[in-house]
Amino acid sequence: MARLTDVKADRPVARTVPARQGPSIIERITRYFREVRVELAKVDWPSRQELIAMTIVVVVVLLAMALYLGLWDLLFSWLFKRVLAR
Repeated sequence: MARLTDVKADRPVARTVPARQGPSIIERITRYFREVRVELAKVDWPSRQELIAMTIVVVVVLLAMALYLGLWDLLFSWLFKRVLAR
């Protein structure tokens, strides 16, 4: 490790800025959106009937889970009120 007294102050330190490599930011953004469009063209999109059927399934499952969790919440709330009220 060099000491401060060993460093020669008469020579300035030359710093070079590395040359930019690769495409510019605009080119990269353009390429990204072009590739996104190509990938989206490959997607096998569901039909309208399939989409409606899947949406109904999701809504029914969400309602069933809400009812199930709501009933457990009601039960535990009732039990805690009974225990803590004493």
